[in-house]
Amino acid sequence: MLQPADLLIDPELQLRDGRRVHSLADAVALVREHEGRPGIDNRDEILHRLERAQTDKERQGAAEAFLAWAKELDLIAQPIASGKPRA
Repeated sequence: MLQPADLLIDPELQLRDGRRVHSLADAVALVREHEGRPGIDNRDEILHRLERAQTDKERQGAAEAFLAWAKELDLIAQPIASGKPRA
């Protein structure tokens, strides 16, 4: 059975706080960090999908749902356009 740390996200995601998400294990850890955050969103569903995914199709769907959730919370750093200096 595959372990979440072995299931890589490619390309890895750069977070605004400088951390990187490069596996489903990293994604699970990030969602868990937000469990205590006030407000209503679908983080519990995202967490369950990430933890319960067994097939490639389920893992892909869980990763896509995680990405949408992270974007909704503005956790993902914006990519730097090539050739332009960093602000």
